[in-house]
Amino acid sequence: MAPSRARLRPPRLAPGMRLGLVSPSSPTLEPSSTARGVRELERLGFATEPAPHATEAYGYLAGHDRERADDLLTMLERSDIDGVVCLRGGCGALRTAMAIDRERLRRIRDRPPKVFVGYSDITVIHGLIERTLGWGTFYGPMVVSWARATDYLRTGWRRAVMEALPFAIDPDPDDPYVETLVPGIAEGELAGGCLTLLAALVGTPWEPELRGRIVFFEDVEEDPYRIERLLSQLLAAGRLDGCAGIVIGEHADCGPRHPGPTLGLEQVFRDLLLPLGVPTLYHLPVGHGRHLATLPLGVPARLDAGAGTLSVLESAVV
Repeated sequence: MAPSRARLRPPRLAPGMRLGLVSPSSPTLEPSSTARGVRELERLGFATEPAPHATEAYGYLAGHDRERADDLLTMLERSDIDGVVCLRGGCGALRTAMAIDRERLRRIRDRPPKVFVGYSDITVIHGLIERTLGWGTFYGPMVVSWARATDYLRTGWRRAVMEALPFAIDPDPDDPYVETLVPGIAEGELAGGCLTLLAALVGTPWEPELRGRIVFFEDVEEDPYRIERLLSQLLAAGRLDGCAGIVIGEHADCGPRHPGPTLGLEQVFRDLLLPLGVPTLYHLPVGHGRHLATLPLGVPARLDAGAGTLSVLESAVV
């Protein structure tokens, strides 16, 4: 895999700016979640504009592949759109990436970067933007997340996309416990996403570079044996070789679903990750939980696993 180059950092967002809303994956099943999320973003002072097909549905997909891809490109192209936020994740981002008009995407390289935010299945789009545009993007709350936004979510968003300053990823305010699996200090650019998608991206053009980076991962509604399988795939493929450190985010509703012998998640993580010998921290609020951190991808960070801290060392925006 070719080494990555430094990410282009987008201008910070400010009240009065316009956010384009896209659905590269699944549709929003409850329109009220979209409406409530939009209302919260507008309370922060942003104007919002949904892409033409953002609220469409085609089975478990938010419209047809070409429509989702065209919406994404349109919002990245438009000079009157200051940032792009995904409505939700789900399933379908890989199909969106395959349907992208690559000539249009190449032309976007000549445009200034803009803030792009999403998580879960949107891991694919982060990889697409990194590999083709070189922009720094943000693994963080989507529109439906804002429908039930907590103060933690709001603070993390402001620090990441509205303030040109370094910042820390704070522990969960409801459960501040973090666990050190391997002590030590590591520095490197942040990389990662949803574990299911990180494994699915292996061998594709949009696979993120993990070597030399602080890698975070999270997931939702998976049995421990499936988490073990996904991690084992990354390990067997050598994708965690040479990473600087590991942050294990939340694994919401990832307990055993069937009777019978099983391993706990902590045992899976210990069995598979401790042999890497890199600083490893567990239980920061990254992922599908109630409190959502906003992590800037491609920005230098410092992991002190012994102290239980993760700090972004530089501003993610300019």
